[in-house]
Parts: sequence; structure tokens; C-alpha cells
Amino acid sequence: MIHIPIVSRLSLGDYLSIVTTFVILGFETCCRSIAYLIPDFILDAQRALIEKLFPWVVTNHLSVKAPPLERAANVQEMMRFWKYPIQEHLVRTKDNYLLGIHRIPHGRERMTSDGATPNPPQSIVNLLREHGVPLAAETKEAYSNRSRSPHHQEEFEANLEPAPQKLPKEEKHIKPVVLLYHGFMMCSEVWLCNLDEERNLAFVLAEAGYDVWLGNARGNKYSLKHMFLKPHENKFWEFGMDELALFDMPDTIDYILGETGAPSLVYIGFSQGTAQAFASLSINPSLNKKVSLFIALAPATTPPGLDNGLVNSVIKAAPNVIYLLLGRKTPLAAALFWQDLLHPTTYATLIDMAVNFLFGWDCQSMSRVQKVVSYQHLYSFTSVRILVHWFQIIRTQVFQMYDDVRPRVPYLSSTRGHCPHPFPTEQITTPIAVFYGGNDTLVNPKSLVEDLPELVGMWEVPNYEHLDFLWAQGLDEHVYPHVMQLLEKYSFNGHVTTSEAKKQYVQNGNTKLYESAQQIHRRHKSGQELQLAEREQ
Repeated sequence: MIHIPIVSRLSLGDYLSIVTTFVILGFETCCRSIAYLIPDFILDAQRALIEKLFPWVVTNHLSVKAPPLERAANVQEMMRFWKYPIQEHLVRTKDNYLLGIHRIPHGRERMTSDGATPNPPQSIVNLLREHGVPLAAETKEAYSNRSRSPHHQEEFEANLEPAPQKLPKEEKHIKPVVLLYHGFMMCSEVWLCNLDEERNLAFVLAEAGYDVWLGNARGNKYSLKHMFLKPHENKFWEFGMDELALFDMPDTIDYILGETGAPSLVYIGFSQGTAQAFASLSINPSLNKKVSLFIALAPATTPPGLDNGLVNSVIKAAPNVIYLLLGRKTPLAAALFWQDLLHPTTYATLIDMAVNFLFGWDCQSMSRVQKVVSYQHLYSFTSVRILVHWFQIIRTQVFQMYDDVRPRVPYLSSTRGHCPHPFPTEQITTPIAVFYGGNDTLVNPKSLVEDLPELVGMWEVPNYEHLDFLWAQGLDEHVYPHVMQLLEKYSFNGHVTTSEAKKQYVQNGNTKLYESAQQIHRRHKSGQELQLAEREQ
């Protein structure tokens, strides 16, 4: 291949690929502009015609659950369909972003003459009983008895109408807490759109007695808010994975511990949700005492280079080129436009083609109707800077902080005169368990193990690809049983009282952490910070 003098990293073929990328993006922009002019009645007629000519694309022929989940606009609508309780909380980060996070405080209930009583889906009941996990309706005493004699099936029978003993106000029972965090360009909805209840990890955990929280990264649809900046301003989007690690994750965990009074929580991340945890735990030593277990699903730290030459050329380019291609705000914003315009089945087909083109995945572990539903909740906003950060990591094969230094030669990234800080992941003390797919081209297990301290467990699911850890068939067989075993071992067992929770902090030397968490909770509840910000404005 002929190389251009001076700018030796990019070959002539690389430049041709970048030009081709500009042409493709320009063509898409022209198509989108034309599509804006098409009247709604023509689009509706087109959809009706497709469904009449190809009736098998209509999802309600395949699953009665699909249409309402496919059309659900937000987490609240999805949870109303599933009949689970949901709370929304706002976390203010230290750099003034407002993150919308969701809480599932308990399992599904039904109203009877005696009040609300547990009503767990039978499929989840069967899953938990099969693996010896007690339902949430079991009391603390039943949990203790089970831990002394774990092999007797009769001890796992759920008492669906318990009569717990009332405690003084300061002695309320605290449930073990789990925080689920989404991946790149996603939001909390990805945890709720499996068509089978037993394949939605959030519901399985809620029915097993955990206090389940769903995190959202800054910039996505639930966290598109800042105290002083607006989303149309470039400065709003000047954040990368460093900020997720420095602010989003620790501030979210502090808020949750303050809200619940729990001594610690279990963190379960998917894809970029694992990367931000690896980063945050490595640079925030005190955070390791607040996370009792970190479960990494499809972990991403140093993804190998992609086989696609077009994308590889863009990855090798300096940040200036990527910002020129995608702007300074959010990447692929047009995805939501095409999602609204196209029939869901057509949109799912295009997503399948895109991930096959980029990563070589065939997505065969997910059913067709599952993909139609899930892909409607796949995309959410993030910053172009995070994408640039990932390209830097892929290019250098080092899990490092964002490289802010501009290259001396245009369009050529170089670190000869400086050294970007790698995340010191070997210093993490929180127990870590890893689940990865045998066909996942974004995970390098060997590199991952070399960069981390000793793991408490590592499982490969042979035929799984990246997205399969969210929506594939067999999650309840290949992944969740191991997750429940890990939770039982590393989260605090059963319900504890507030005094017991504080005692665990004292025993671990974390009295200051406990007090600071409570102060953060009170500060959020009173709204003093928000009032102060308004006065500053």
C-alpha cells in the first residue's frame, strides 16, 4: 500500500475509506431530508401495505407481549405493562449533571381484601426454586434457616402472605441492593424488554428480594439535563468515559446507599457499563468498600480492532477527523429518525445488517420478534467524545483515560511527547466476576485477565455474542443461576436492620462513608443543592 509522506500512519487506502465515509453520511443526510417531506398519511399507508403483504412481520402474530413493549415510550410505560412498581430518582453529580435513575423496590403484587400481596410470575418462581433461591416473600428468619440447610426443597416454598414483625422506625429492615448499568448508546430500558419475565434480570432480582436500581449515564434520554448547560450547547457534550468514572458512577452509588441505608451494593454492568466500573473502581479507592461485588456481562476494556477496513480507517484517524465526521455533540442522532420512520421489522433488519457489517455478529441467539422489540429500545444519546475515547483505546490497545493532547501533525494521533494515564485496574479490591460470549468480537478474555486482579469467577457462554447477554434465549439457564449464586455469597445475606447496616460499616472501618452517604441522601431529599443552584443562576 502506498503511504503518504510525513503522515505515515494513514495510507492512501485509509484516506479513501474516510472520504467514502463522508460520502455515505452525506447520502444519508440527503435521504433524511427527503423523508422529512413525506406526509404522514403516506407513511401510514406504507406501513399498512407492508403488514398486509407480509403479515408475518406483524409482531402480535408472534407474541401478544410484543406490540405494547415495542410501542412503549419510556420505562414507566414498560413497567405498567409488566405490572411492576417503579420509582424515578434524580442524582445530581458533582459537576452538575442530573441523572434519572430507576428503582424497582419490590416484586410484583396484586391487591386483595387483605391489601397488597406478592404475585410473582410463575416462570420466575420456577426459576428461583429450581436453583434454591428464596422468593422475596420469605422472611429474614426463613432466609437464615435456609442458609443453615440449603438442600431441602421444602424450605424454599414461598409464603406469599407473610406477616413480618413490625420494627421501630429506626430499625427498619434493609434489603440487599443491586445496581444494573447499561452499555454504550443505551439506557435503562434495555433491562426490561425481554418477552419472557424470567429473562429480565431486573425482575428476577426483585422477586428474589433485592432492591433493584437501574442506572443511566449522562446524556441519554433520562439524563439529558444539566444545572447550567443546555443540550443544544456543545459544552454540554464535553464528557467522555473519564467523567462517567469520576462522577456518574460514584455519585449514583452514594445516592443509592444514602437512600436505602444499605452498607454496600452489588454492581452488574453490561458492555460500557463494565468499562466505567473498571475505570471508576480503579481511580476511586473508597468506592471499592461500597461495592461488595462487581459482575461484568460482556466486559469491554480493550476491544480488538474491527475486521471492517472502512471502520478501522476511521478508528486510526485523529479525533479531529471523527469530530469532522460526526460533530461535537451526539453520534448517530439520525438513528431515532429512521426508527420512527421505518417499520419495526425493517428497522430490526437494518440493525442486524449494521452489527454484522461492523462486528461480524449474526444475532442468531435472539428470536426475530425479540429483536424487533429490543431494537426499539436499543439506541439512546451519548457524546461523540465517548466514541472518540473508545477509538483511542482500540487504537492503542490500552485501557486509558481520554487523550486531550492535540496531535502535532494534522489528522495524525501521536503520544510520543506525552503519556495518557492508563486506568490502574490491577488496584481494584472489589470482587469481580466475568461473563463473556465465545463469539463476542469485542471481548478479549486474555487481555482482560492480564489487566485485572484475581477474579472470583469467569464464565464463557460458547455461542453468545455481545448483545446476547441482554436478550438471548437461555439467559435463565446459562447466566442467571451463576449470578444468583454470586449474589448470595457476596451481597449481605438477607434483610438487615439499619443498626446492623451501620455495624457493618463500623466493622469495615467505614464509619465516615456511612455518615457521608446519609448526608448525601438528606441533601438530595431536602433539595438544598437545587435551591442553591437556582440562587447562583
